[in-house]
Amino acid sequence: MRNISRSLFSVLTAVGLFSSAAVNARADDLTIATYGGAFEEALRAEVYDPFTKDTGINVLADAFSGDVGKIRAMANTGTYNWQLAESESVIAAIGCQQDFLERFDLSRLNLKESDFVPGSLVECGIPDVIYSVNFAYDSNQVAEPGPQSWADFWDVKKWPGKRAMRKSPNGTLEFALIADGVPMDKVYETLKTPEGVDRAFASLSKLKPNIVWWETGAQSVQLIADKEVAMTVGWNGRLYAAAHNEGQSQIKTVWNQFRWETSMWIMPKGAPNVDNAYKFLAYATKPELISKVGQRVAYGLGVVAANELIPAELNKELPTSPDNLKNGFPMDVQFWVDHQEDLTERFNSWVAQQ
Repeated sequence: MRNISRSLFSVLTAVGLFSSAAVNARADDLTIATYGGAFEEALRAEVYDPFTKDTGINVLADAFSGDVGKIRAMANTGTYNWQLAESESVIAAIGCQQDFLERFDLSRLNLKESDFVPGSLVECGIPDVIYSVNFAYDSNQVAEPGPQSWADFWDVKKWPGKRAMRKSPNGTLEFALIADGVPMDKVYETLKTPEGVDRAFASLSKLKPNIVWWETGAQSVQLIADKEVAMTVGWNGRLYAAAHNEGQSQIKTVWNQFRWETSMWIMPKGAPNVDNAYKFLAYATKPELISKVGQRVAYGLGVVAANELIPAELNKELPTSPDNLKNGFPMDVQFWVDHQEDLTERFNSWVAQQ
C-alpha cells in the first residue's frame, strides 16, 4: 500500500478495489456494514458518533447487500471486510444453521430475552429495528372509508385500480392466503402443506391481471405517487416517509393484517475485535439512543424499553405500537430459511406465465 502512488490510489478507490474504510482502519476500529441510506445516516448521528466520542473506538462504514455467500466466505477464509452488519433475520437464522455466524451472549450486553419484543430474538442476531410490510391506498383514487383487509385489497370490483406488489413470494404468498380467508395465525401452518401453497397461488392468480410488480422499495412508493396504481404493498418506513415527509399525504397506510420483521446485528464467525463489537452492541441497544434512530426512520425497535420512548404521534405509525402489534403477525423466519429457494423458483415461473 505504501508503494501505491497518490493518483493510482485515487483510481483504485474510485473503482472500488480499495475502500477508504480499509485504508484508514486501525487495529481497534470497528467496520460495520448496513444497507445504507437514511437508516445508516440515523445510526451515524445517533449511535456511531456518540459511541466513538465516549469510547475512542472509530466506526467505519461499509455496504451490505445481503449476500450470504460473502459472509460465509469471510468465516471460512478468516478474511473479514467488517465485524458487524445490520441484516435481515432470515440471514441470521441461515448463519446459525450453517455455522458461519457468531452466537451472541446476551449477558455480555447486560440484557435478557425479555428485554426484546417477543418473537424478535434469534441466537445469531441482536434485534435492532422492527419494520413491517403493509398495504396502502391512494385516498384520491379510492373512496373513503378505504380498504382495511387483504380481502379488500383483492376486491377490484369495489375498489378499482391496479395493485403494486413486491416481485417475491416472501410475504406475497402469506397475503394471498389471508385474502382467501386463512387467519393470520394459520398462515404458515397452511403454507407448509402442498395444498396450502396451491391455494396461495390460486388466490394470487385471481388478482394477477391487476398486479404491477416492483423490485425496490423506492418503486413501491413511486408507483402509487405517480397514480399508476391505486394501492401498493410496501415497507412501513417508506410509506411513512412518502406520506409525512415527501408531500404524499394521500397515501394511507393500513394497520391491519400486516407482517412484521426484525432487522438485526450479526457477526461473522471468528471476526476480530469481538470485545469492541460487544461494546458497540451494548451501546447500540441503549433505549435512549436507539429510540432516536427509530424516530428518524419511522421503524419500531427491538428493545421494548426503546419503543416506550417514541412520541405517541409517531408511535401509532409503527408496527410495535401495542394497538398495531395485535393486528399483525411475525414472519416465520425458519419457514423462509427452508422454502425460499423452491418457492422463489415456482413464483418466478408463475409470474412468467401469461
